[in-house]
Amino acid sequence: MKSPARRRPASEDEDFAAPSAEEAYPEDGPPNPELYGEEEPGRSLTGETRVASIDAVEAERNARADEDEEENSEATRAGPPVQMVVLDGPDKGRKKRFQSVRMVVGRNKDCDFVLEDQSVSRRHLELVYGPSGVVMRDLGSVSGTQVNDQRVDECLLKHGDEISMGKTRLRFVDEAEQIKELRAQAEARDVEEKRAKEEAAREAEEKKKNQAAARGSEVDPNDPRFNEATNANYKLPDSLKEGSGSKGAVAVPRRPPPIRSTPTRSAGGGLTGKQKALIGGGGAMVVVLVLGLILMPKGPPPPPPPDPKIERAKVLMQQARESVRADDYANAVRLVEEAEKLLPGIDVDNLARGARKQQEVLASLDAARALIDEKQFDAARTQLTGTPQGTAKTDDIRRKLEAELEEKDVAWRIQQAEESFATRDPETIRPLIALLPQVNRPAYEVRLTDLEAELAKEAQDATRRDNNARARANEVAKEKRKEFIAEAFNDVERRFNGGDYQRAVLECDRVVDKYKSDKDVRDRALALKRLIPQFRKVMEDGQKKLDANSLEAAAKPLRRAAELYRQIGFRGSLGNTIDEQLASSSLAAGQSALKKGDLGAAGSHFREALRLNPGDGRAREGLETLQKKAEELFLRAYIQRDRDPQAAAEMFKVVIETASEGSDVKRKAEMYLSELQP
Repeated sequence: MKSPARRRPASEDEDFAAPSAEEAYPEDGPPNPELYGEEEPGRSLTGETRVASIDAVEAERNARADEDEEENSEATRAGPPVQMVVLDGPDKGRKKRFQSVRMVVGRNKDCDFVLEDQSVSRRHLELVYGPSGVVMRDLGSVSGTQVNDQRVDECLLKHGDEISMGKTRLRFVDEAEQIKELRAQAEARDVEEKRAKEEAAREAEEKKKNQAAARGSEVDPNDPRFNEATNANYKLPDSLKEGSGSKGAVAVPRRPPPIRSTPTRSAGGGLTGKQKALIGGGGAMVVVLVLGLILMPKGPPPPPPPDPKIERAKVLMQQARESVRADDYANAVRLVEEAEKLLPGIDVDNLARGARKQQEVLASLDAARALIDEKQFDAARTQLTGTPQGTAKTDDIRRKLEAELEEKDVAWRIQQAEESFATRDPETIRPLIALLPQVNRPAYEVRLTDLEAELAKEAQDATRRDNNARARANEVAKEKRKEFIAEAFNDVERRFNGGDYQRAVLECDRVVDKYKSDKDVRDRALALKRLIPQFRKVMEDGQKKLDANSLEAAAKPLRRAAELYRQIGFRGSLGNTIDEQLASSSLAAGQSALKKGDLGAAGSHFREALRLNPGDGRAREGLETLQKKAEELFLRAYIQRDRDPQAAAEMFKVVIETASEGSDVKRKAEMYLSELQP
């Protein structure tokens, strides 16, 4: 049993999914001889598939020199007669011949066939030439590999197979098979040409036969007796020639006797010495050969039977590598542990350690993804920051998660800002807008400004409604209060309207005694006790002058009586009676003042009479006459305004006091009065 070859320990960034040259397969060959051939060629460490971190790959890339990828027609390096031709992609038209038994294809500079296609992995696939042909293996690429439009990880290539990876499409060309195809095509063309010639010959013979049948000839041109070449090979005996033997007899040629060779004998009748020596030497050689065949060993001794534990351990390691390629790192760790139990030290490439590291990276990425789903974006960002570097595939997953994190974080903040507007609380909305990206803030700041203006307007409207409600409540309360007070003085009002002013004053004392604690009632009672006697005095004076038909003199006491009646605040027919009497006396006083030329007093009396009795035509006529008088007075004042400004100013004042409200004369009088008395 061969012991495993000692190898240097692999670094952490090496591809722990790639089998080594010594332990890739069992000693009796790979598991599938039809796929891999009888023996797997050795693979150096520099040709191992590597999956490294970004920093390690960049350092290694910078340390290596760039290599020309274009096919050199003058190259003399030995290699199998196979090549790869680029059919589609950025490298369309390029060709690459095998320079050794292994070719790595990818976009990394250390590959044997470097492609410019950025969708191809750095080390995408490898092609290994063996006794049974070329084997294609996918090296754990992100986008995968297709052979004849079918996704495969490993297969035996045939001449003409097309390999697709990323945007690039390759064709596998076996030059030996290509020559066979060309030769087969040439042979097919030769067979086709021969068949066409034979067909043409048969048609010609058929044509001759048809012509002979048409002439009625009984002679078969194909009869061998008419073939001169055949007859030339036979000689007629003399008996068959003309003039010999009997006629009509058929001569049959005889077969000549065989010629026998007799050995040359010596003169004495025996073998010569030279012949005897040859015969003896030949016999000796025969004897030696027979003895050599008998004594020669039949072959090397059979090898000892392989140890089943070692074979099982190697199979487990191969299965672990396949699990790594399938991203099943937990199963890979389990398989390596089982292999280590069977053959300690078989994991020389630290496959288990790399698988555990990848398992930790994937677990950390899964935890970050769970935090993103739970909308814990800060915790997810911290989780991604703390995730160690892995392979190119896990780095790609990390980049996608970071992009997804930022996108969902922004979307979540926007959603929170949108939902916060439903609360209509600027203090809640403003800090959420501050968390948005700068590009999204202006729109929400405008919405917040509009909301604040709307809330301010609503607050003003609410304040106005509250004030109006309070005012209405106060009015209602006042009305109720007035009704209460009026009800308290019902007896006083009844005595007053009946003309019994003295009893009305006495009733005020009773009201005070009844509502001692109510200040408003007490104050009103005291006011009535003071106003009722005054009203009684001026009312009786006015009635006396009316009875004496002195309307002009009655106007003054009646006007005072009307004022006191409004202060007393009682309602009844007495008030209407006073207004009618005052209207008549005011009309008389106005007419008297107009006759005297007292336009101001006349205007005041006429307007009072018209207010108390809007349907009084005499009061309206008096105002019209007074308006004409005011216009005449305005003309006199206008004429005297330069000669006697003071007298003109007095006239303008009378015009303003006398003329009707809104009239053109009153407006002009005010204007000129302002010029005279700025």
